[in-house]
Parts: sequence; C-alpha cells; structure tokens
Amino acid sequence: MNQFIERIRDDRYVLAAVLVGSLSEATIWNRESLELWIIEADGVSRRLRSDGNDERIFRILVESGINIYAELIPRTRFKQMVEGASRTAFSCNFFAERKLIYSIDRSIDNWFDRANTLATRDQERELLAFTIWTIHAHRQALRRLEVKDDLSLAGQEVLGAAHSVASTEIIRQGKVWEQEVIYKAIDGNPGLFKVIYLDVLAKPKNRKTLLAALSAIDNYLDQHYKAHLKPLLSYLKKENRLVPLSEISDHFAYSQIYPWHLASACEWLERKERIQKLSAPFKLTKRSREQVEEPAYSLEG
Repeated sequence: MNQFIERIRDDRYVLAAVLVGSLSEATIWNRESLELWIIEADGVSRRLRSDGNDERIFRILVESGINIYAELIPRTRFKQMVEGASRTAFSCNFFAERKLIYSIDRSIDNWFDRANTLATRDQERELLAFTIWTIHAHRQALRRLEVKDDLSLAGQEVLGAAHSVASTEIIRQGKVWEQEVIYKAIDGNPGLFKVIYLDVLAKPKNRKTLLAALSAIDNYLDQHYKAHLKPLLSYLKKENRLVPLSEISDHFAYSQIYPWHLASACEWLERKERIQKLSAPFKLTKRSREQVEEPAYSLEG
C-alpha cells in the first residue's frame, strides 16, 4: 500500500486515497488484494468502453504482485457521498472501517472526518433502506410462492430478505461489521435466523419452511416498523395530507431507496392498516392533457 501511495504522489490530479476495510487478520486473506477509493479532481476521469454508462468507475491495479481493487471517485461526487446526496453513498455501518491514508486536499480531510462519525440521522436512513429492501423481498417471495408456486425463486427471495434483516440488526445495534454480516447477525439472534436463513438453506424447499420464514420476517417487521420506518412515517406525518408516491420517491431520491421499494413498503403499511392508500392524478409527460392515476398515501390518525 505504501509503495502504491508513493507512486501516485506525483500525480497532481489524484487528491486522496481511502483504504476500504482494515488490514487486520480478519479482513486480509493470503495477501490477496487491497481495496481503495482513489479521489481525483473533477473532470479528469479516464473512461473506458467497458465502463458503459455506469456512474461508478472501477479499476484493478497491481503493486508488487498484490491486486488493488480501486474505485475512482471525482471530488464532487465524494462530497455528495458524504452529504448523503448520492445513490452510491457508502453505508453508515461501514464508515468506521474506512481510513484516509493519503490526501492533499484539506476539504476532503474535513468531509471524511464528518462522514466517519456515526450520526443518528445516518443510522435512521440506513435502517429505512434495509427495512424497505426486506419488505420488497418479502413481497416478491410471497408472490413467487402464492401466485407462481415457484419454491426455488421464492426461497431465493427469502434468503435476500434474511440478508437485509441481518444488516438491519447490525445497524440498529450501532455496530460495525465488515465481513459477511449474516454470520454476525446469527450470533446475535440465532432463533430468528434459524427460521429465516439456516432452515431455508438446509431443508428441501417446501411451502411449510418458506411460509414459516415469511411469517417470522413479517413478525420482525411488525415488531420494529415504528423505529425502522421512522423517516417515512415522520415524512407522512409532517405532510399531513395525501402524498403521491412520486413525491415520496423524490423526497427519498438520494437515500439508495427506489420507487418500487417504497411502493412495497407503503403497500405493507397499508395492508397493516397503518396508512391509507388512495390515488392522485399524474401527468405522464410535460405536455400531457390527460391525466392518469398514481398511488397516494396518508398517515391515518
């Protein structure tokens, strides 16, 4: 790593480098690789055809035989990541395992110090994101099972929901865990993850096992929804009106939350009779004279 940093010091367009993950024995296997963020000046990114239209740029470099997996991040986008204004912002449960190892830009130093603090708002945002992902996966699994009678795909969706629940467990406890989160979550709540993860993996796919897992996930959501969906519920309470889904999506546009995930969460809350669902007019284009309808939600009571 030090050799690589010495190599980039002479490049005035490279402003900083961040070590992703620690160099502890728990995260380095057989001297295999390093992971870095390389923060560069705006407008200097060298894009390759293989990058496509993806906002994120990744490069695999090498130093003394050790591969370096690097993400190239323009200065402005790094600032947006810190401020939570980028869909590709890094999760709060990973902040503490990022280390600024090289910088020639004092502003980047200050941004990183700010981002490296676990703020309550960041924790609430991450809880919302992972809980909504859990609800969406739960909804998809139920459809696969009840509509398509597809046990295999339903099982995959259940496992996806279990991984989201695992991340939720770690975040709500204020912990940091870089490796496979599912293992840490199993240690903390073995009963829950036996039903929603281990049994689904170990047992032949059958309706009884999958329905038990889906029921346990639904009960978990019921138990924690007020805290885990707090930003969404607070937003609806503050608006105190019927809010179209497009407005809700715009409000959470830069929190790694997508409209179809929000729709799943709102449908789940409506099914539980915790919010009300109606409809609101929506124009498909700027010049549309005719309007269609979109879902709209309000907080009951």
